[in-house]
Amino acid sequence: MAYQSPLHLLDGLQLVPSELTLSSLGQLRKKILAEFNLTPDYSITVGDRQYTKDEALKAIDRLKDVSNLSEHVLIFQDKPLLAWLERPTEEVFPAKAISEKRWGGNQTEFWQQTLSSALQAHCSWLLKNHLFSQAREPLAVAFALPSHHQDGILGMIYGQIHEVVVALEVAIERPSSARDSAAFGFIVYDDWADFLNSLPEYTFWGIVNEVCVNAVNYTVAVQHTQRHFVYEITHQLVRIKCDEDLKKTIRNNYAIYRDNYHLSPGAPRMSTDSEKGTRNYWLIFWVLFMLAKAALYCHR
Repeated sequence: MAYQSPLHLLDGLQLVPSELTLSSLGQLRKKILAEFNLTPDYSITVGDRQYTKDEALKAIDRLKDVSNLSEHVLIFQDKPLLAWLERPTEEVFPAKAISEKRWGGNQTEFWQQTLSSALQAHCSWLLKNHLFSQAREPLAVAFALPSHHQDGILGMIYGQIHEVVVALEVAIERPSSARDSAAFGFIVYDDWADFLNSLPEYTFWGIVNEVCVNAVNYTVAVQHTQRHFVYEITHQLVRIKCDEDLKKTIRNNYAIYRDNYHLSPGAPRMSTDSEKGTRNYWLIFWVLFMLAKAALYCHR
């Protein structure tokens, strides 16, 4: 569940969070009661939120007992950081704010747990949408957290890579160009290889090697029907860190595919059907040419 600041009520009433005391909370309670006494409405608007009388008073009372209040105040005063922590799949990663907090000595357990939770949601969304280059900076922050705050993030990454392993296994048995491209076409991206290479080897060495093995087997299975896709996959495989013997196989296959399947830059990708169509076109052209030549010969 995403972080939610308990201080939004203060912002709407223009009370400075850093001045939050038992006395100021008492004054705030009186102000809320006065607001309801002046309006017949069931709820009042505070900032961009609606509160009933009961909700508003309970929110104020909870502030008296809220733990890590100073942390909440620091977060609340940094609006880009607050927005990202509350909506980690919608807002831009606040690299500057997190860097300043990291080097400012504010590495409390509460902050690390809050940050870890937001990083997991944010990175999961980026990886599912194949935005691997955008995940580089937040993942670097995640891997700098204490190990017990990395577990959920590492598990999420492992699970998403395992989905690629399974998709490749299915494709090896039942290849389908349209389905395969939709399921794992992103493995031909430069930043996919960069992403795998950036992961901690002690956790991901095995699963990365599984990806490479299955990708090799897939390219062998479809090498005669999806030639350009095979070349593109192998072009990225040679960049991925993996077992040395496996790497030799990848390099050998890549040399073959590069020499036989690689299209020149800018050349259109041609399906098997279009290749047949082109061959038929040239056959018809050749027949017409020979008939014209024969007619010219008879006319003479």
